[in-house]
Amino acid sequence: MSTKGISLFTGLLCLWAGACGAAQTVGQGTIEFRGCIVEPGCATNTHSGSVMELSGCGQANRGSRLDVRNMAVASVNAAHVQLVADSGNGRYYDQRYVLVDSAGKPIQSGNYVITLTSP
Repeated sequence: MSTKGISLFTGLLCLWAGACGAAQTVGQGTIEFRGCIVEPGCATNTHSGSVMELSGCGQANRGSRLDVRNMAVASVNAAHVQLVADSGNGRYYDQRYVLVDSAGKPIQSGNYVITLTSP
């Protein structure tokens, strides 16, 4: 074999060894994704005192919790919201709530903070 033949053979051997080394698995690892998909929140409207509407809510908001807190210093009346209308199970939905007292009657006066907590 001539010098050119040995050089060509050695070059091909080096290329082959490099390709085999690149194909080897270096190691195992873990890929981790963090974050969330965010949809716009519900639009809120209040009507005539004790009625509150949530409109354009995404399905991700289904199962939201509504908490009511009376702003009076010494209040004995327990208030909560009662669902009176729900538009259904589409991609977006509307709901209507009424603020009621412990007897189930609509509250017409007072200062209340309503907190909506989404899942």
